[in-house]
Amino acid sequence: MNVGALTIEALYQDLLKADPEGSIHTPAGFTWWADQYAQHIEVIGADGAPEDDRGVLVVVRTEVLREVTLDEVARRALNNLLMAFASLAGPVYDPTTRTVQLYSRLWLHEDTRPWMTPLLRWAALLQLSEAQRRAPELATLLHTDIAASGPPARGLRPTPDERMAIVPRLIAPHGAQPSRWSAAEFTDTVERFLQQPPAVLATGGGAGFTVEFPFGDQTSLCQALGDQPHPSYGNGLFLLQSFPIDAQTEAAGLRLALDLNRVEFTEPPAGYGLGSYCYQHHGLHFVSFFPNIAYRAGLLPNLYYAAAQRARDLAVRLTGQDWTPESFALARSGVGR
Repeated sequence: MNVGALTIEALYQDLLKADPEGSIHTPAGFTWWADQYAQHIEVIGADGAPEDDRGVLVVVRTEVLREVTLDEVARRALNNLLMAFASLAGPVYDPTTRTVQLYSRLWLHEDTRPWMTPLLRWAALLQLSEAQRRAPELATLLHTDIAASGPPARGLRPTPDERMAIVPRLIAPHGAQPSRWSAAEFTDTVERFLQQPPAVLATGGGAGFTVEFPFGDQTSLCQALGDQPHPSYGNGLFLLQSFPIDAQTEAAGLRLALDLNRVEFTEPPAGYGLGSYCYQHHGLHFVSFFPNIAYRAGLLPNLYYAAAQRARDLAVRLTGQDWTPESFALARSGVGR
């Protein structure tokens, strides 16, 4: 079996334990219902490498709302309730179907599949939890409908699957413990990886690090912090990327953030598709949170390089300037300017 088939099988049978009567297989994966929100997990692409080294792009998306009128009120509600406190997924609005879905996606290769597949599991379960928690509130605010559905053979579930209690039963108790990302791991990552490009400047100490990436004639900021708990999931790893854009108005900033989510999750990926853009405090950000239960030794450097890839892609998209050797001059950093 190839990487894609192995990943789908592991998620369906072992990690999510989907109920055959509450799920359907699709040509590229499967759809399942742990509650009234359909979740689709599929392989949606592959790179051009030989079969034994081919990477596959796996997407997890959960239906949240339907019949949405995307006006300024809707953008602000999505931003404040789903995007600003994102963990491993971001909302995407489809203007054709007028729906909102939560998205996560990752590239997997044979050597990364064993540890990235469990990460997709947590992304999938957190999507379901966030849909269950936020969809009714959003539907009320926006005078629309939750995207309720059920498997064709069964219809709507009368009660949620036990996996819908994943946060109080498993994620929150783990989150009550100190962050699994230690000060020593942050220091090691800074010393081994952040003292050369793609970093312009990096600082670390204690439970986190801060790094600057080129962004036109300026820099964007990336912070990885182990001392900023999530309000629902407790301790873990908080990642915040901040980009120096002038949106002119809040409405323009909200529009840009949601548009960039569509790019992040439906166009060729830049970095790991785990988290969400948002517009907060007059600034554009990309937010991710990895709960303690998602910890894996060695994940932190991978997240750093994924953040760098996103920073480069957004620099090209918003400033028209790609990175060059001159981009990493210290004079461009916040210290140098």
